[in-house]
Amino acid sequence: MRKTILATPIGNLVVEYEGDFVLAVRATDAGVLAARDAFAREAQKQLKAWFAGRLKKFDIPFLFPDATDFQVRVWDQITRIPFGATQTYGEIAREIKSGPRAVGGACRCNDLLLIVPCHRVVAVTGLGGFMGDRDGSLVRRKQWLLEHEQKFQNRC
Repeated sequence: MRKTILATPIGNLVVEYEGDFVLAVRATDAGVLAARDAFAREAQKQLKAWFAGRLKKFDIPFLFPDATDFQVRVWDQITRIPFGATQTYGEIAREIKSGPRAVGGACRCNDLLLIVPCHRVVAVTGLGGFMGDRDGSLVRRKQWLLEHEQKFQNRC
């Protein structure tokens, strides 16, 4: 597995990839690691464009290497939520004939931050959790991501 790390407004993100497929995008404490091949440069380019508000949907191949069938169904549904929009855990659950808590569990296991935009899935009464966090820094990151998308939602 190869990786590249870039600085973003929400901290450094590591992109792990194999061949021409992203396998994970996660926060990291590691320092920046320059893109060394064309695929890594493209991944960094798209992430930078997303943070600049110039990209609303990623166009980079990705895989779910260790996902269950259920997680794939949830994540596939989440990738359909438009930039700047949200859906509740319950709405996703109804779409795939499951329960809101199960959807939340699948979101917690998502290793493709931003590419599978679990930050767009919210509770009926508020933000809900994010990456297993219910009220701390990760939920603040979710709030930042949602506000970021709102800021650029109506731009071309």
